[in-house]
Amino acid sequence: MMISNLQLAALLRRVAVVFTMTGEDFFRARAYENAAGSVETLEIPVSTLWEQGRLGEIPFVGANLVSHLDELFRTGHVRHFESELKQVPQGLFPLLTIRGIGAKTAFKIASHFKLTKEGTAMAKFTKIIKSGRLTEVEGIKQALAEKITTSLKSHFSQSGRLDLEQSLAIADDFTKHLLSSSVIREAEPLGSLRRRVDTVGDIDLAASTTKPLSATKHILAYPQIATVISSGAYVSRVKLKDGQEVDVKLSPPREWGSLLQHYTGSKLHNILLRNLALDKGFSLSEHGIKDHKDKIHTFGTEESFYKFLGLDFIPPELREGRDEIKCATNHTLPSLLEIGDIKGDLHLHSDFSFKSSHDLGVSPLSDLLDFGRKNRYSYLGISDHNPKLSGLTTSERRKILQARTDYIFTQYHAYEKRVKTRVPKLLIGLEIDIRQNGDLALEPELIDLLDYAIVSIHSGFDYDASTNTTRILKALSTHPKIILLGHPTGRLINHRPAISADWTAIFDYAGKNHKYLEINSSPHRLDLPDDLIREASRFGAKFIINTDSHQVSQMNNMRYGVWTARRGWLSKTSVMNTLSFSDLHQVLQ
Repeated sequence: MMISNLQLAALLRRVAVVFTMTGEDFFRARAYENAAGSVETLEIPVSTLWEQGRLGEIPFVGANLVSHLDELFRTGHVRHFESELKQVPQGLFPLLTIRGIGAKTAFKIASHFKLTKEGTAMAKFTKIIKSGRLTEVEGIKQALAEKITTSLKSHFSQSGRLDLEQSLAIADDFTKHLLSSSVIREAEPLGSLRRRVDTVGDIDLAASTTKPLSATKHILAYPQIATVISSGAYVSRVKLKDGQEVDVKLSPPREWGSLLQHYTGSKLHNILLRNLALDKGFSLSEHGIKDHKDKIHTFGTEESFYKFLGLDFIPPELREGRDEIKCATNHTLPSLLEIGDIKGDLHLHSDFSFKSSHDLGVSPLSDLLDFGRKNRYSYLGISDHNPKLSGLTTSERRKILQARTDYIFTQYHAYEKRVKTRVPKLLIGLEIDIRQNGDLALEPELIDLLDYAIVSIHSGFDYDASTNTTRILKALSTHPKIILLGHPTGRLINHRPAISADWTAIFDYAGKNHKYLEINSSPHRLDLPDDLIREASRFGAKFIINTDSHQVSQMNNMRYGVWTARRGWLSKTSVMNTLSFSDLHQVLQ
């Protein structure tokens, strides 16, 4: 059976929900959740690992789950999963996609209103919301009903947009196919995807060719196409097997630069550029620039297109209609950060097993170090979540932190002896929860044991702006080793909006007190967002780009953080982890 990693992860999460609702062992439900997270982030299809007999290599996939997955890929179903899923009303699963509705609330709603069918549940639930009947459900008060109503509106307003990782995966695979033909010279994504916007509505690609008929034939031979919607001499629209529609535009090489510029956008950038051109007596199109004598000047590169208009080249990430054209005219565009400028990652989770406040990492330190060496990193920072606050004494938490340091450095020294070449320096940090009142989930004397600390909000996302601002500022001022604010807005793209806060006050404090704002590279976060990055820069705030990796494959997400930083107009001088280790060490001191 063919099933994607995302589909399999969704299935495992459904079974975990059933375990939660039917009173199964909590750790069993957690194990399935952890397995779903591992599957979701794998770069290799699970079906490939099954074919190779390597299912047991997937983190959090134990022997029992290996057996179930083997049955799934052999027969197309798992009898155990099917029997478990029958125990709950199927209408609860769509409700889980709405922010504010957890498993127990979804179960109550689906049971009370008899939402037994998944396909009709959302439509029926929308009518229930409109009729004001949600408070009929036991335990749902008016305040919660109002929050769910607001979340439902947000849910529908965000539907249809893919996050950057999803859209890039689709575009990259299709582009790889395009470039496999000798008649196609170049191929690029267009629009918001090329500008690296955090969500993408449409996927458009462009290809350069001198043989459009042959190129079109090759385009339509892409194995993932389910339906050809339309096909002409220079534009084809297709629907892929996953349901996504893609447009592919062809251009002769002599017009490649103008086509890229025209279709990369944004709309506002192109309007401002068109106005500039009109002032100079020119008109713009995807074919080139027409002068006052009706002569069309063509451009094989975007650089030559912008140069003809008297502008410096404007990188795609900056083309949002802000002040990039003015800066390109005055030769004051920033020298943007490059992925090669990054010298380390200070937000990595280790595989040390302890009673943590949140999820643990799964990759051994040797894997993280291998990645660091391959990418010429100078240093890595291990920043697991803090030990649980409840149920542990200060002495017990101290022992956990000391044991973690011993565990990590034992692996580190063994690695040094084995590879006998340059190894990234290692720093021991921690990601500490910010509580509702701004207190931290770790004692100051335990923070003393660290090289540095990240503070992050992991709960209370619905607090008002005043409360969130106060708790963040208090947390940042608690201890001198707290220098990083992790994923500051707490957003999860397409799932959870940013918290409310007085960002001006927070950025001003960060700039004046040498606190660094994290640009979290997870494609599900991209936090700080680009607009707030630029705003924070106005206050002299500095940044760090981290991957927040829980397994080594996620360290590849650094590129998403770099793209977001570029959209925020950042150069390397504003980013902490472009520093050498000696300079970084001085900052930490």
